Order: sequence, then structure tokens, then C-alpha cells
Amino acid sequence: MGQKSNIQLPIDEEIEVSPGFIVERRSFMAVFGGMSFAMLPGVIAKAAIEENADKNISFDQFLAEANPLAKKLITDTSISGQDLYLRSIAALTAKLQGIPIPEKFNNTDLGINAEDYKIGVNPGGNPFTVLHWRLEPDAICQPHVHEYGNVVSIGIEGAARVSNYVSNDTFDYDNNGTFQIKKTVDQLLTAGSANLVPLDMIHGFQAGPDGARGLDITTRLKAKPKHSTPYLSIATAPTDPFTGTYDASWVFKP
Repeated sequence: MGQKSNIQLPIDEEIEVSPGFIVERRSFMAVFGGMSFAMLPGVIAKAAIEENADKNISFDQFLAEANPLAKKLITDTSISGQDLYLRSIAALTAKLQGIPIPEKFNNTDLGINAEDYKIGVNPGGNPFTVLHWRLEPDAICQPHVHEYGNVVSIGIEGAARVSNYVSNDTFDYDNNGTFQIKKTVDQLLTAGSANLVPLDMIHGFQAGPDGARGLDITTRLKAKPKHSTPYLSIATAPTDPFTGTYDASWVFKP
């Protein structure tokens, strides 16, 4: 293994953000929830850390920085391109403060009950949309596929457990039986942390006893399909605990 370069920052925890590139940034780890940084170039990681190291930014300042950055990066929809896009947007949220609360929250059909999971909008995002969500105590946002866009989920208040899954096969919505998916992330989303959802990844939430509130920074990459958004019924126990493989099936709401 090659020699590691150590960037000396006045913070107290070492983190390897990409092979051979180490920084000391406790809050940066919190932003990305401990996920792998193998695809994030070290130079961009270093720039994002230094840019946000000593300042808070308002929501308007976030939009002023994120909108042009998103427009520049959105054209590369490859796996690595989406990875860079999502991590770059998430890096700007590390010091985001004073997020306005929408005047209206609408019920969604992804909660167990209509009141469980509500969504409002914080306007101004371009090319992304900033959805402001609220989960009631212990409520669930049922796992669903982001088949036409990607998402950066940001914790604002309370805590929610987030699970992310992937499939090795193309999703077949006409399959009325079971199929297999793999859990890739099991994360506690709290204030200041982020969960990244590239195209065709599954994610779902369950709030803690105090409920949870956060943002979904969503970016459409494909046309919205004509069918309603399906959620997944996922087996409680994995078929293969080592690989995190679970049986799942589709559930379409009328």
C-alpha cells in the first residue's frame, strides 16, 4: 500500500476519504454516515471540507452554491458521475442552518397511515427539488425505489433509521412473486447527517420515539413512469445474513 498523505486540520479524528488520502474531520464523517468514499476524488473531498470548515450557511446561501454546482455535474449520469454529484451536494449541507419550514405539509401514500409521513417543499432548487419531510414518532416511510431520480436525504431534527437496498437485476414491476435485494446501508439519520440514494436504489425510513424531520434533495434524471410508485414488502430476516440478502415483493397502492 502506498504512503498516505495526512492533511493537518485542527480537528480530532482521522478519516480516510479515498485510498491513500486521509483527513481529520469528525463532522465530515457525520455528513456521509460512514459510507465508503472510494469513488470521491481526494481533491474534491479536501476542497469541500476546507470550504465548509469554519462557516455556517443559510438555506439561501446553500441554493446559491448548490444550484450552479448541480447544473455543472448533472450531465454525468454514470455511477461515478452520480456519486460525485450526490457527495458534492451533500458536502454543502454540512453547515446548513436555519432551514425554513414549509407552510404546508401534504400526506403521502408511503406511510402506514396517511398522517405518518408528510412532505412539503422548500422552493428554489434547480435542477433539484428540495422536499421537506416529517415523520411522526415511530412512523415508517415504506421502502421504495428511486427509479427516475437520485436523492440526498439530510437529517434536521430527531432521528430516523434509514435502510438502503440494491438489486443485481433490472426491476421487473410485473413480477408478482418474490425477488432478492441486498441491504447496503443501515444508518441512523440524525441532525447534520446525510444518506445518499443513487438512481435505482431502494430506501426506507423509520422514525424514533421523538419523530424525525429532514430534507430530500431530489434530482430527476429520467422521465417519471406512468405507473404509481411501488413500495416493497421486505422479509424481516435475511436469506443470507453475511451478504444482507432479503426476499422482497412489490406492493402497488391504488
